[in-house]
Amino acid sequence: MQSQILEYDKIQAKPKSERQVTYFCRLCRKYDIKTRKAHLQNVHNANRDTVTKRSNNDLVDVIFVESR
Repeated sequence: MQSQILEYDKIQAKPKSERQVTYFCRLCRKYDIKTRKAHLQNVHNANRDTVTKRSNNDLVDVIFVESR
């Protein structure tokens, strides 16, 4: 049983760089963005309350395209 668990972990485990999804911002045309909402707040001066509302998740998905 223990050996099965270790084998499963080896199959599933990937380096963080391979797991991390990065995005392309259509507003400023920059690549390798890791945190979409933080990018909108810090670079584009988006209001925190607006960015964190669930109803605006579709808007965030439209602005950013998955690049990896």
